[in-house]
Amino acid sequence: MTTPSTDPLGKASNELRTLGATMMRISRTLHEHAQKLEVAVEGTYAGQTGDLRVRLLNDSLQVSRMVDLELGRLNQAMQNALPVFQSYTNGQSPVVNNKTFEQERETLNTNIFNLKQERNELETLYDIARTLNSTLEFDEVLRLVMDRVIEVVNAERGFLMLVNPATDEPEFTIARDKEAHSVPESAFATARISRGTVKNVIRTRIPVLADDAQASLSGQESIMAYGIRSIMCAPLVVRDKCIGVVYVDSRVTANLFSPKHRDLLLAFCNQAAIAIDNARLFADLNKAIQKVSEDKQYMDNIFSSIANGVITTDSNGIITTFNAGAGLILQMDPERATGKHYQEVFGAFPQLRLVELLRTAPLLHEHGTIFPTSYDREIPGRGEVNLNFYVSSLRDTKGAHIGIALVIDDRTELKRSEAQAKQIRRIFERYVHPNVVQQLIKDPQALKLGGETKEISVIFADIRGYTSLSERMAPQDVMGLINRYLKIMCEAIWEEEGTLTAFIGDAMMAIFNAPLVQKRHALQAIRAAWKMRLAVLEYQRSHPQEVPISFGFGVNTGLATVGNVGSQERLQNYTAIGDVVNVASRLQNNVSDNNILLNETTYVQVCRHVQTGQPFPLTVKNKAAPLTVRYLFGVEGL
Repeated sequence: MTTPSTDPLGKASNELRTLGATMMRISRTLHEHAQKLEVAVEGTYAGQTGDLRVRLLNDSLQVSRMVDLELGRLNQAMQNALPVFQSYTNGQSPVVNNKTFEQERETLNTNIFNLKQERNELETLYDIARTLNSTLEFDEVLRLVMDRVIEVVNAERGFLMLVNPATDEPEFTIARDKEAHSVPESAFATARISRGTVKNVIRTRIPVLADDAQASLSGQESIMAYGIRSIMCAPLVVRDKCIGVVYVDSRVTANLFSPKHRDLLLAFCNQAAIAIDNARLFADLNKAIQKVSEDKQYMDNIFSSIANGVITTDSNGIITTFNAGAGLILQMDPERATGKHYQEVFGAFPQLRLVELLRTAPLLHEHGTIFPTSYDREIPGRGEVNLNFYVSSLRDTKGAHIGIALVIDDRTELKRSEAQAKQIRRIFERYVHPNVVQQLIKDPQALKLGGETKEISVIFADIRGYTSLSERMAPQDVMGLINRYLKIMCEAIWEEEGTLTAFIGDAMMAIFNAPLVQKRHALQAIRAAWKMRLAVLEYQRSHPQEVPISFGFGVNTGLATVGNVGSQERLQNYTAIGDVVNVASRLQNNVSDNNILLNETTYVQVCRHVQTGQPFPLTVKNKAAPLTVRYLFGVEGL
């Protein structure tokens, strides 16, 4: 008789008891773990079912429950088998026959194998989830998905196709082979796969498994033509939307995939879909952040280039934008102002009343209306300035206050230009042609009202016999007659862009080459004098009833000081002072009726354009040496 230690059945009985005790210990540990998962999944994280980590915890809970139940059933089966072994080893008749025992042992082995396989699958899915969540880079996620799926199901090659939202058609995204090599993008269009299978899975969202594709999918031409033997294809579904498929196949081996592979691929795709969607969202987020950054840089560049001052605050009054224009206008460092409360920054400028403006803007203008305020104030470092402030209360789409915008329009230079233009008009518009006035306004720098010494040409015109004329006519008639003649002579001066500087009784004075530069000022003066003579003669011919008046004209060229003369507050006149003016006056005093006398200094500049008499000496008052002068008989072109 054999002893229990040597009896095979006794030995098996002892091992069965040991295995049962081990399974009970594992079952208790797993049960405790399942209870903790229940607290987490169905309690703490119950409202976060969209989170990938919570979903993985839930999957782990379901597997733990299944394994716990399976262990309990196996333990119960071993407890039922133990009495049979004990009665047999004690010499008693076995309760069950050998066939029943073998069936129980086979069932036990099968269940243990299934348990190990399920544990391996759970570990695989956990490892896959950990791998897929190791990065959010879209291309890297796609590569990891394909490499892991080919590794898990031992496929020859795999393709991942995502649905184009615009066309609802699947498009090749990435393809890999079992050596973890990428299929070139140029090969996508000619890749030999079952496109019908892909479209069917997208439409039905049901995974497809073909053990022998040649037989089970013989109706699809691509299967037959491309020699595909095994196929699996599973949908990528996230938020109840199919975003693509994972397709694996083999052109060599039939029956490569089993239902277990299909279920594993589907579970894998559920995780992969979330990872791909997260990576896509992350990519979109990066694009949005980059776009916002580019827009911010663009706006910063715009703000920097704007001459007006632009200042913005948030809802708490903290300055968020302070452009370079505002810094120049207010003589402040933008970097020192940004990030501080506007009361702290603008408290140093009480004269500008900016603190009050910004404080009342949200209250008085709740709809964001911009209201302007203008001030003439003193700013240290700049002096008197003229500023326009445009303040707006910023609101979001719901009307909530989100900040204040302040635009500062520095009108100081404009106001100075306007004052300068007004002064130019006041001084010159009665004495020079309007075109000259406009040129002076456009380029005030060309005007030196304070005085400058330069070469000019001067015309003096005086009425002959004015004293006897005044004796024979009433004063008002004399004034009217003189004004009519002076008017027609002024037109001749303006035509040559001369400047009328004085009316002295019955005489008038005009200068050329001031205030604007005139390169041919001597010729323009000669032309103006000849036109004045022609205008007087023409007026007398057309008005024979008028009392005839004759003039004497003198033209001279030389240096003089030109500028504003007179009281700053009362009366000013733009004129010329110097010997050249005195000589021109002496010339007109020594000329006969309606004749023009020009000095040699003028003649040398215009000799090619005029006809004159012979030069002769002329002694004039206050000149020690006689002048060389000529009568003007004609001007080229007139």
